[in-house]
Amino acid sequence: MSTAAATARRHMLLLGLCLWLLVVLPLAVLVAVQWQPLLRVDRAVVDALQPQVAERPAYQAVLNVVTTAGTSWFRLLVLLPVGIWAFRTARQRLGWLLVLAASLIGLLTTGLKLIVDRDRPDFPDPIYLSDALSHPSGHASGIVTLVALLLVAFLRLLPARRRTATVVGGILLVLAVGLTRIALGAHYPSDVVAGFALGAGWVLVLTAWLGAAPGPAQEQPADPESLHEQERCERGRHEHGPAA
Repeated sequence: MSTAAATARRHMLLLGLCLWLLVVLPLAVLVAVQWQPLLRVDRAVVDALQPQVAERPAYQAVLNVVTTAGTSWFRLLVLLPVGIWAFRTARQRLGWLLVLAASLIGLLTTGLKLIVDRDRPDFPDPIYLSDALSHPSGHASGIVTLVALLLVAFLRLLPARRRTATVVGGILLVLAVGLTRIALGAHYPSDVVAGFALGAGWVLVLTAWLGAAPGPAQEQPADPESLHEQERCERGRHEHGPAA
């Protein structure tokens, strides 16, 4: 492994752990001990958004479509063909990253829900009904995991001019799903933020552990025929010398 690759892995691992230690853990503690300043902000935000959506069925329909991107079944549906492609093209580390990250983020989120034990927001006119616990948001951790894995898999394969737009699009999708969870009254804002940090940290830690981040040599798998053609051209130049 090159020095640059080892350094990148350490940075990813450090960033992932920082997200857990500086965002996920403090929010879990503050929610568990019912720290009132945070609870008041959470309640004020959902009270401002949910009633507006409850009065507009068209808004509910749109939000319910967007929020689907954060579900477990949607994540697995999207990533299954990506995982098959990774293993079939000899990207073994990427394949295992996809399998582990996508399948275990739900268990990680559920475990933290059980520890924090926070009830869902309640409303006189509820839109979203669920017996599951609230903190952190599984949709939020799920959509971050999905987008992050797709970026790890494909970003380096894209032309450089398209990479920024792709990252921005992924971030907007993540924020949109997070907003739907609050507007539908399914979660408090702190649930969503914690879910974002949990999912992002999970992908970063696993990517660093598996060494699955693609480097320049992984961007375009070598084609044997093109390599042979390149070798023949190189030999021809050496044998005949430069053209006059």
